[in-house]
Amino acid sequence: MTRGQLAEWTGLDASTVTRSLRPLIDDDYLRESRPPPTGRSMAGRGRPVQALSVNPGRHVAIGVKLGPSTVSAVLTDLSGTVLARHAASLASADPATALATIGAVVDELLATSGSARQDVLGVGVGLSGHVDPESGSCRLSAILGWRDVPVREPLADLLDLPVVVQNDANTLALAEHWFGRGRGASTLAVVTLGIGIGCGLVLGDRLHTGERGIAGELGHLPLDPQGRVCTCGARGCLEALAGDTAICELSGCVSVAEAMSAASERGASASSTRAREAFRQAGDALGRGLAGLCNLVDPELVIIAGESAAAFGLMEPAVRESLAVHGFSGISAEVRIEVDAGQEDLWTRGAASLAIRAGVGQL
Repeated sequence: MTRGQLAEWTGLDASTVTRSLRPLIDDDYLRESRPPPTGRSMAGRGRPVQALSVNPGRHVAIGVKLGPSTVSAVLTDLSGTVLARHAASLASADPATALATIGAVVDELLATSGSARQDVLGVGVGLSGHVDPESGSCRLSAILGWRDVPVREPLADLLDLPVVVQNDANTLALAEHWFGRGRGASTLAVVTLGIGIGCGLVLGDRLHTGERGIAGELGHLPLDPQGRVCTCGARGCLEALAGDTAICELSGCVSVAEAMSAASERGASASSTRAREAFRQAGDALGRGLAGLCNLVDPELVIIAGESAAAFGLMEPAVRESLAVHGFSGISAEVRIEVDAGQEDLWTRGAASLAIRAGVGQL
């Protein structure tokens, strides 16, 4: 952007913008260059117009995804470009073991990438469940088996680096909004499919986590009081009806990948018919969940992501049908639904985005 564009975007006068930018240019956080041609002549008197852009190499950030069996991490520049990655198996989801494993993964990442610790803007950690970003603690994670576990402070002491902690679906929403399919959309929802069903919300260009950090818990939307018992202990949550466990139970398969293979078989064998019905039922539940989300939030865009996003195509007809029935005032025909089935670095890049946002805010 040029200074003039920044002034228009922020509503500040040109002199204030120029004064505010000078320290960032002097410290090499921003760099100047000639903007690309716009079709209009740039000829004329005076100083040539300069465009400003972030210097992505000024700092690096680390993003960590904590799962029930694996710790994955990436090191990125300020544009979210992955420079290095490392992962390790988690011997136990016990908090002490998990935090120690995160520390070892981060140390290995820095050692192998050649990055200096003083260049790290911060470490973002994403994990499932109810995460309180203010205290940096995990209030409840059924997948990890955690309740009231402090994460930020012990991890910051261990790493000697700033740490920010957030629900993993929220980190993914931030990454999609900044760098992915959600760029340019001011209101969007990222719905993650997998063992759990999560949702990150961006409202008015800001990550929305609610008063206590549980906004977007779409997976625990109650849909069927007589349905399967959810990991949270309640019956009939969306996660219990459309998550990986439900699909496996309904299809009789040991994994969603096996169920996808069975459902894609030609013909009408018992196994293929059962698998297709499993995805139909899961899709119907997911469509009702998305209808509730759209009726409440009215997003411009819904992005389907997560480990089982590749299965969305098998659910989609039922999703669309259910959304059309339960979505208010024809919203099903207007909301865009896109699938981001890419797996590598999806969650960890989101966590790094969280560290970038928090770190830049402290500069």
